Amino acid sequence: MTKALPRRLVGMVEAMELEQPRVVTLPELTQMALETGAADDEAQAVKLVYRLRDLGWLGTVRTQGAWEFNPGSRAGPFGSGDPFIELRARLAVESAWRGCLAMESAATVLGLAQHLPEREVIALPPGDRLPRAMSEWHMVAIDLPDEGRASQDGLPLWNTEGLIAGIAIRPSGYHDIAGLAQWLPEVGAKVREPELFACLKNRPDAVWQRAAYLLRAADAGSLAGAVLAARPPKHPVWFGTRRVGAAYDSVAKVTDADLARYFDAGTGA
Repeated sequence: MTKALPRRLVGMVEAMELEQPRVVTLPELTQMALETGAADDEAQAVKLVYRLRDLGWLGTVRTQGAWEFNPGSRAGPFGSGDPFIELRARLAVESAWRGCLAMESAATVLGLAQHLPEREVIALPPGDRLPRAMSEWHMVAIDLPDEGRASQDGLPLWNTEGLIAGIAIRPSGYHDIAGLAQWLPEVGAKVREPELFACLKNRPDAVWQRAAYLLRAADAGSLAGAVLAARPPKHPVWFGTRRVGAAYDSVAKVTDADLARYFDAGTGA
């Protein structure tokens, strides 16, 4: 199966084939139509955009004013199956949007998590609402500074320091606790102190304690000690669910009934 292409649209498709964008927006397509001579005005350009959609060159996404580009190599009106296509679309129409891949989604993109999340996770600043187009995503209301963020394959996401801080802020936001226990020991040596401290700045004492607990579980005892020295624990706090059978880390003063049960050798708790 091949996609039809009227002669007047060849220039637009050639431009997209050259750049290979994942997502294109209405303003971008309008400009493309005018620059290639496919349209004489914006109204005509908009009609051509929908013509390209009907011909299978543009795939529909839920974000208004954006489409997925279906290159000729797909030989049909087929999407890429990209699980992050709505995030790409949102960023394409609003580049300043603060949404950021978080929790399991970030861990997956970083190559840490071994299992794909049931629902992709996005972090937004407290008070922001999840766009309707991304209603199938899970949202956590956490805004980390740039030191806790990275970019990979054009996607903003929490880096390793952001993951440690984000989980310490909202332990219940990370649903695959067994998976967390698997990858924590892999990252202990990679966590950078300045970036982590920037993510923990102005957070409550409990967040610093839980971050130290996670670092101890990650065999990063020295950095955990630095965290506790910077904010000495005063009172015991919980990590996650409050229930019987919890382990207690007397150094970080953290009680944990969720993560500790997945460690074979313990974490000093």
